[in-house]
Amino acid sequence: MVRFSRVAAHAVPLTVGALLLTTGVSVAQPSTVDAAAARTEAGISALQSIKKSLTPAERKQSSQLVVEKRLRGDRTLAAKLPDYRSGVGVSASGTVSVEITATRDQAVANAVEAAGGTVRFASPGGVRADLPLSAVDAIAGRADVAEVKPAAQATTWREEGNRDFRVAAAQAAATQVSEGDKAHGADAARTTYGVSGSGVKVCVLSDGVDSLAKSQSAGELPTVDVLSGQKGSGDEGTAMLEIVHDLAPNAALGFATAFTSEASFAANIRALRTTGHCTIIVDDVAYFDESPFQDTQVAQAVNEVTAAGVLYFSSAGNSGNATDGTSGYYEGDFRASSSKISGVTGTPHDFDPSTTTQNFDALSAGSLGKPVTLFWSDPWGKSANDYDLFILNSAGSVVASSENGQSGSQNPYEIASVPTTGSGYKVAVVKYSGADRFIALNVIRGRFVASGSLKVFSTNGVTNGHSSAASAFSVAAAPAAGAFTRPLETGDPANPAGPYPGLFSASSKWERFSSDGKRHLFYNADGTAITPGNVSSTGGTTRSKPDITAADGVATSVTGFQPFYGTSAAAPHAAAIAALLLSGKPTATPAEIRGALVSSAIDLGTPGFDTVTGNGVIMAGPALAALGVQPK
Repeated sequence: MVRFSRVAAHAVPLTVGALLLTTGVSVAQPSTVDAAAARTEAGISALQSIKKSLTPAERKQSSQLVVEKRLRGDRTLAAKLPDYRSGVGVSASGTVSVEITATRDQAVANAVEAAGGTVRFASPGGVRADLPLSAVDAIAGRADVAEVKPAAQATTWREEGNRDFRVAAAQAAATQVSEGDKAHGADAARTTYGVSGSGVKVCVLSDGVDSLAKSQSAGELPTVDVLSGQKGSGDEGTAMLEIVHDLAPNAALGFATAFTSEASFAANIRALRTTGHCTIIVDDVAYFDESPFQDTQVAQAVNEVTAAGVLYFSSAGNSGNATDGTSGYYEGDFRASSSKISGVTGTPHDFDPSTTTQNFDALSAGSLGKPVTLFWSDPWGKSANDYDLFILNSAGSVVASSENGQSGSQNPYEIASVPTTGSGYKVAVVKYSGADRFIALNVIRGRFVASGSLKVFSTNGVTNGHSSAASAFSVAAAPAAGAFTRPLETGDPANPAGPYPGLFSASSKWERFSSDGKRHLFYNADGTAITPGNVSSTGGTTRSKPDITAADGVATSVTGFQPFYGTSAAAPHAAAIAALLLSGKPTATPAEIRGALVSSAIDLGTPGFDTVTGNGVIMAGPALAALGVQPK
């Protein structure tokens, strides 16, 4: 929704000084080390003092909401955390966007409005609302409320800022056709096999379709069936619809927003199948709190519609990959550090698998403003092991954190954001209490870096959430004409600017921002363990994600998407090719469509499945042939 000088553990006392000495602070300046250590200890201690003094109503709130309220009312606390920002967005009128888990959603919605709030979405089990910060305690204190937290954040997987040789032509031409049409051989397949998407309905979930009428008047799109009240805001949906229409011009089209809330996203997935009668659904949205270890609410909705026969395609993500060194992802078993933080409850995670100690992963300059998420291998909504997340600056001060309490009925999840300015930030994971678990730490669209004596620790596996649902197609990206040339971060090697001699040629490659797999899971959707008694790296199961690769970097008529880069552009290409297959063989089962796409895919990486491009690039003609469709 985004990497150390080695000091033996016995070389320094196991104190807060040891923590800083073994995590990249120069030992040549002991006064600096001591000052940074003192700031780290003071900051974490102050935050833990809040955690230990929560009222009954505050125990049902996220730590960020509690800290924001306490900082506003306690100058002494604010003095202990001078550089701290909770990350809670408080409007000029004093409201915060929250999600409320409740047993009586309508009663809670009424209470929110009575308190001066605005309800954005209500469904069985919860309410999303703009609520006065001053009313959070009262709402959380209700017997029918289980949790109040900041509204879950979402992202689409588009890359901006790479205007190239096609922009002038795109603006001058009467209509735009995605370069992916030719690159995937869809243009030739329509002629050879007589397929056009006829009889198939492809529906898109994204942010919005603000320019839908403009695209229709320009001849770029036909009628689009938008679910009632679900037009959304933004234009990524319009650009995705244009791609689908370019490759499968006779397919019926539908749309619904995925940005109202996570619960609304899941509801719209189901509604597109039932009310919208969609044959194929494609999205490019991820919510930051989707578990990597279990199918949660959006993935469960995907499971339902695919079980009913719908083909579902989703962007793999733009959080980079370990092969190109462009991701900020780490997963592995929690490893208790031998360096304790004096005066602080809990044990830091030791990132270093050798005999030395490293309790931080340093963050790149490109990680500024990026969300950092932490998950661990407890069942969703049933975590009894308490882990916390801290972001520190170069001076040792805690600048952001997430310290929700987990006592058996909470999610195994924490999120904090890197400040938007400054440098030298690093992230630490602390087990506050409980058992060791497998953890996943993700700097979404950021990176871990070597910094001073801090080494880089990262792994593959950043693709997660509903894109990794078992029957979904998780779609990676490769350039249709020219690769994305803008450096993702300062110092990145330049990619060749297109045009390439042909998509997926010897000089072609996947996009370096495309997220990699595989996806390690520990729980079934209902929370039962896949390997009871073993939720470590040796337990659970893995899914081979992403599944396939499709084109990005293509022309659309939509302002801001000229060209359109990202796995957000790749997913609709894949969905449109599937529409051609279904129009060629309407009786084909989802398993047959999957088999045809995968068996005919072109390898971009190592032969067979690889963690960046999955089974390879799908091609319309070979896939139709593999499905048994005869040329006309």
